[in-house]
Amino acid sequence: MRFTFTIILVLFLTCAMSAQGTPPSDPEPSTIATVAVSGTPPAAPAPRIQQMKNLIRTRVRQAIDGNPYPLLQDWKPLTARQKFDVFLHSTYSPHTFLNAGIDVVANHIKGRDRNIEYETGWRGWGQHYGTELGTSESDIFFQQFLLPTLLKQDPRYYRNPDLPFAKRALYSMSRVLLTRTDSGGQAFNSSKILGAMASRALSDLYVPGQRQGLHPLTGCISFNLLRDAGMNLVHEFWPDARRKFLHR
Repeated sequence: MRFTFTIILVLFLTCAMSAQGTPPSDPEPSTIATVAVSGTPPAAPAPRIQQMKNLIRTRVRQAIDGNPYPLLQDWKPLTARQKFDVFLHSTYSPHTFLNAGIDVVANHIKGRDRNIEYETGWRGWGQHYGTELGTSESDIFFQQFLLPTLLKQDPRYYRNPDLPFAKRALYSMSRVLLTRTDSGGQAFNSSKILGAMASRALSDLYVPGQRQGLHPLTGCISFNLLRDAGMNLVHEFWPDARRKFLHR
């Protein structure tokens, strides 16, 4: 009995030692030193305030420089997909946000912002700007994609620097009433007029306290045409002014 117990104990110790195996060898100090020296610490990110300053500076420079509108001699017709791309680009264009701001200021001058549905102070200005921005977005949907696609008209503006100054100014302002067709001719800019009417009629559904009817509608469209005519003047002459005064 004692002999059997001794054999079992010896076998148990042998199995335990074989299961433990040999311990892994420690890495050489030279290897650790090589790994520590070879890697370079990542550069510390710029402070958040500095990042914001750089972003604002870049946006301001882009807004000042801008991309000049294409020349009339480079005109080519657009497909329906390309008109949709023009609409998408216009949704986040600075001109869309600027037009909304102009409408807010104009409504304030006319007294249209005195609406009991809006709050007072800066929150009321923010609500007013939000509704005008929504209307501007619907404007570009109707005027630069849907109706130009259905009526086969070109929604873009083309510069014509070959004309004399007076004729050039008249040309730029007349583009709110005249536009190019997909076939290359000229036609009444029904896409802009009908698109503005559709957008303003749609805004009656979500703008609080807005007067409805034909008279307010024609007043808004007339102001929008004058605003767009002024923006066409900026698009036409700004590249020349930038090159002359800013040397860009």
